[in-house]
Amino acid sequence: MKLNFIYGACAALCLCVVQSSAFAQVAATSDNPVHGAIDFHVHTSPDVSSRNLTDMELARIAARYEMGGLVLKNHGTMTADRAALVNAAVPEIEVFGGIVLNYAVGGLNAAAVHNMAKMSGGRGKVVWFPTGDSAFHRATKTKKTGGITVFEGGELSGATEEVLAAIKEHDLILETGHLSPEEVLAVIQRANELGIDKIVVTHAMAENPGLDVAQMKEAASLGAHLELIYLDHLGTPTAHMEWLRNRRPNSIANMAAAVKEIGAQHFILASDLGQTGNPIHPDGMVELINGLMAEGIPRADIDVMVRENPGKLLGL
Repeated sequence: MKLNFIYGACAALCLCVVQSSAFAQVAATSDNPVHGAIDFHVHTSPDVSSRNLTDMELARIAARYEMGGLVLKNHGTMTADRAALVNAAVPEIEVFGGIVLNYAVGGLNAAAVHNMAKMSGGRGKVVWFPTGDSAFHRATKTKKTGGITVFEGGELSGATEEVLAAIKEHDLILETGHLSPEEVLAVIQRANELGIDKIVVTHAMAENPGLDVAQMKEAASLGAHLELIYLDHLGTPTAHMEWLRNRRPNSIANMAAAVKEIGAQHFILASDLGQTGNPIHPDGMVELINGLMAEGIPRADIDVMVRENPGKLLGL
């Protein structure tokens, strides 16, 4: 009995040593593609949707990959408070959050923006305009009527103006969410007039908003960064999960072509991962970066899109 106990203890110790050594080697090489990278769009649990990692699990894994930062996104609740807790527990990586202006937080609710910006910890940086509750998303994805729009009588609504004023007051990052192309450009134009200089078009080439090259160029000319996501690459008619088969395909080759035409200085890269059944976020970032490089995007341009641009937006 005693010998069995000693053997078992030794085996457990060896396993721990092997695992620790393996974890230490995740990002040990100088050519680690995600070293210092910031994933600007991650989904984690707790959530109302099924997620494959918790906030804390992702932060610890991303730190082992030697990533530089994460931005937590939740369609139904603020993430600034969660980001502060995670950042304190895993100080090796910068973790930020924000708020998505869906119905769960009151829609285009400037009070929610002010509250998020004042959350202790100072980790609330991003305001996403409506995603699943936007009128455009409902019309294009669920074929339902209603939803949130930024327009009223052909002009930006008073509620939209109040949200933009709150973003300006707290020097936050404006993300366009799942608005229509027309809404995206109108919001960016107004933000530009107000002096808001941190703007991101949320997954610009995805079906929501689905900007074409001319529209992306217009957004970029107004100072907006264009977000490209690995999740887009997974959405094909033969995808491993049914819900992905209904997404409009957008290959890494298409993303590379857009970067070459518009310029890497106008883009940021992100995973938009976290869904149960999909790769974990750092692996998606590795695939996206390697895929873009295989399509002829230079490493220097990758650095701009995953380190320099996101870092400037977040004040790092």
